[in-house]
Amino acid sequence: MTHFKKTNKKLEKLRGIFFQVGLIVAGGLTLVAFEWTSPIYLADLPTPDVAVEEPWELPPIFPEKEEVEKPKVKHEAKPKLNPEKFEIVPDDKKVEIEKKEKKKEEPKFNPGDWKEVEKVDPNENKKFKIVEKMPEFKGSLNKYLSENISYPTKAKRMGSEGKVYIQFLVNKKGEIKDVTILRGVNKWLDEEALRVVKAMPNWNPGKQRGKPVNVIYNLPINFQLKG
Repeated sequence: MTHFKKTNKKLEKLRGIFFQVGLIVAGGLTLVAFEWTSPIYLADLPTPDVAVEEPWELPPIFPEKEEVEKPKVKHEAKPKLNPEKFEIVPDDKKVEIEKKEKKKEEPKFNPGDWKEVEKVDPNENKKFKIVEKMPEFKGSLNKYLSENISYPTKAKRMGSEGKVYIQFLVNKKGEIKDVTILRGVNKWLDEEALRVVKAMPNWNPGKQRGKPVNVIYNLPINFQLKG
């Protein structure tokens, strides 16, 4: 009895190991069963009822070419030659064709017809503000202004006074041109100042390097009422 008891105790100790081995073997057999495949032969497969046709390509389709009408060339009808109007020339006779050549006339050089080119003065049309000799009024400018200015009546009534600054051009001939107002007082005094300056006689022109030139001149005209 003691012998069987000892054997049972040993088996009890190995029970866990046997259980694990059994699990491993069972799992391995399960995997083998799932992975097991039987070979299939094509000859054993059933043939389908529908026939499969091979793929085919559509033939290329080209657009129809439109016929382009060729342009019609108009041929001018040549005049018909009348054989009766031909003149038969014998072989011994030579037909001379006169060629008229126009002779080109060569230009004739005549020293008397040629004139020297006039030298252009660079100061011809230039307007100066300051020159070596400024333009001068012939006589007394103050006397001319005092004798020729008439105080406007409306300006007197309003008591208007002040200086009107006039600008004008004294050209090479001493003439007064391009009269303008730089700074005015009012309508009546400005108009009177313009009138007097435009009516001035010719001045002595300004000079640059001994030659008369155009000079811009500024002139203040003082309007003052006498008390």
